[in-house]
Order: sequence, then structure tokens, then C-alpha cells
Amino acid sequence: MKRRIPRVGIGLALLVLAVGGCDLFLPPAATTVTIVPASGVVGTQVTIVGTGFGMSQGGSEVSFGGLEAAVLSWSDTSITARVPLLPTPGGDPNVVAVVVTVDGELAGGSFAVVRGILYVADRGMIHVICLVSPDGSDSFDITSLGVAGWPQWSPDGTKVAFIRDVAGDQEVCVVNADGTGESRLTNDIALDQFPAWSPDGTEIVFQTNRDGNYEIYVMDADGGRPINLTRHPDFDGWPSFSPDGTKILFYSLWPLGVHVHAKGEAAPTLLPDGESYEVMVMDAEGTDITNLSHISGTDWFPLWSPDGTKIAFQSDRDGIGEIFCMDADGSGQDNLTQNPAPDGGPAWSPDGTKIAFVSLRDGNAEIYVMDADGSGQTQLTNNDDWDAGPSWSPDGAQIAFESARDGDFRIYVMDADGTNVRRLTSETSGYPVWTESRWLPARPQL
Repeated sequence: MKRRIPRVGIGLALLVLAVGGCDLFLPPAATTVTIVPASGVVGTQVTIVGTGFGMSQGGSEVSFGGLEAAVLSWSDTSITARVPLLPTPGGDPNVVAVVVTVDGELAGGSFAVVRGILYVADRGMIHVICLVSPDGSDSFDITSLGVAGWPQWSPDGTKVAFIRDVAGDQEVCVVNADGTGESRLTNDIALDQFPAWSPDGTEIVFQTNRDGNYEIYVMDADGGRPINLTRHPDFDGWPSFSPDGTKILFYSLWPLGVHVHAKGEAAPTLLPDGESYEVMVMDAEGTDITNLSHISGTDWFPLWSPDGTKIAFQSDRDGIGEIFCMDADGSGQDNLTQNPAPDGGPAWSPDGTKIAFVSLRDGNAEIYVMDADGSGQTQLTNNDDWDAGPSWSPDGAQIAFESARDGDFRIYVMDADGTNVRRLTSETSGYPVWTESRWLPARPQL
């Protein structure tokens, strides 16, 4: 006779979903199960250990946070299932109730869904976007075939925007974090590049040359209603929404001396004193385009601070690549790095107090960190090969990066002070994205 899980009626339905530091409570009478591992990313294969499940699944089911999970195997004492598509808003762990239902009777436990690290695997003619658990215990492909790159997490962690090469054109696509539901959002004989989500996840901004020169477009998150925001006769690119969603940051090849341009008005006349790449900002609707950096030289690759009050960017105005920072209105422009070697690729820590970056000051690319005011510059990596692409963990305690220290590019993780370095991937791979990450892996040839 099959053993039964003690009936707890509707009591277990009152399991409380906890996020962050809150606790998950089970009613005292509930039969609990053990989940191994106790945390992981969407798509992680877990084992649920208990008793009285029955020798076959039949009409029984497993749910995580109220979502039914795919069951891979079932026995009376053990169930293997995959974590369904659950959000990780802001990258915080999402602690959810795990409920096993057998003939209407329930047993439960809890599982912490964490945001994993996206990366691009290089498999020769194929480039695939993958997801790996922060401890390296589980990884899987979320795209298949073709050439894909530039993955970017949606704000709630359930989707990934990326670029796919389609017959020589680059298109913006989106896929669920568990690898399901890939869809193509743009369809134009042009290069559509560098997608970035709005903070509420309803829109995606990107750069495209579909109008003959690079412009910044915005569209609904399903690809609907694409709108040209810049309408400028020269380069505009690298867009990103401000943390409050009201502004869009970008850089532009802009006539010196011209700094205001309203959407719908005639393009500004090019002035005879030349052009330079400038850090620009506009309202999210494309109005009030303003030159923030406004100096002769190349100012580019801007990045909002987490609270939106500061902007880090790269500049060669002092004769070599340096990391600068300014207030969101363009005031207070400071050279943070002040080093004779090139510095670039800034990445804000989640709390905005530190900036990780890449420097060539010891002869090859290494990862450094500094306080947000440029003080306390500290070298985190130290080897003879390429280390770059720092991407902070949501809690700021760790940094993912790519390195060629083992002869080819792999994904690594280290503590934020540079200790406890671990390799996560075994295949050729790069461009790690844990939280927001915007950098160009302009790598050397090995």
C-alpha cells in the first residue's frame, strides 16, 4: 500500500513567498522535503527528497512559487525537476515555496532562485548565449545555432535581449531565461545593435543604421512601434535608459558648439570648427537632446551610476584613454584614473560606491577597482594574459570577468577584493553579464 503524505488541507497554500531577507514559513503540520541544491538559476536541475511520492508521477505535480515545474524523473522518495521561469527582480534572490502535490495531498520546502551569469560561448561558426550558476554548478544554452551575442538581462530577470546575425544583418532578439520563446524583434536590412531595457521592462532602446547613418530607436519590448529618436545626420549610438526611465544616455558625433536639438526640428547645421564624439542625453521621448561632455576630444561609452546621479565615461581629452565621471547634468567632470596607460570599461558596483575597470598600466589588460571618486585604485587581477569585462554580482560581493589565462577565453568569478578566483566555464567563452554590463570586448589575437 502506498505511503501517504499527511493531509494538511489548504494550510500549505498559505506558504509565504519571501524575497531578500524575509523568511519563508511552512505551517507546523506540513511535511517538509529537502531540495538539492537549495538555490540556483532558472532551469537548474534539482532533486526533491522526501517520502510517499508514489512510484510514478501520474497526476502528481511539483510547483515552484506557484509555477508548475518540468519533472524529469519520479520515485517514491526522490523527484528530479527543473526550476521554472521565475523572476529575480533587481538580481536579488527570490525565495519561493516548493510544493509537491500527490493525489491532492501536499508537502513543501523552499528554493532560492538566483540570477545567473550570461555569457557567449564560441563554438567556431556558432556563437551561443549560455547561462551559468554563480557557483559554476550548472550551465546550459539559452540560444541555439547561428551567431548570437551582446546578452542583456531584463529588469525582472525573466528575459534576455541579444543580437543575432541573420544573413549578414544584425537583429535584436529576445529569449526567455530558460531558453524558451525566442523571438526576433527587428526585421530590417541593416545593423540593429546594442539593445538596452527600460527600467520597467516595457521598452528596448537600440542603435541602427537603417536610415543610412546610426540613429537611436526605441520600441516596445515585443518589437512594436519602433521610433527614431535622434534624427541626426551623423553617428548616434550606445543608448541606455536612466535608472528612473526618464532619460536616455548615448554618445554622438556632434558639431562642436551645438548642444540642443529637439525631436522633429530640422537637423542642426554643421559648424566649421569640426565634430567630436560627445556624451549626450535626451528625454525618453527623444526631446531636449543635450551635449553633456561638450569638449574637443573623444568622449564615449557612457554609463549611468545605479542612482542616476553620475555618469562614468571614457575620454581621450588628456591624450590617452581615461575614465571620467560627471554629474548627470554634465557638471563636475573629473578624470578618475589619471594614469599614463589606457584605462576603460568602467562598471559601477550595485551600490554606486565603486567602479571596476580595465587598465593596461602593467603592460596587459588587468582588472582594477576604485572608489567612485577615483581614490583607492587597486589591482584585482595579476597575470600575463587578458583579464577584462568586469560584471558585478547583484550584492556587490563578487565580480565575473573573462580571462585568457588558461590559453583561451573563459569565464571566471572572484571576490570583490580580487581573492578566491574560480573558473566557471571550460569551453571558449566570454562577455559575462551578471548585472548590467556594457563594454566592447576588443580583444587581442592570442
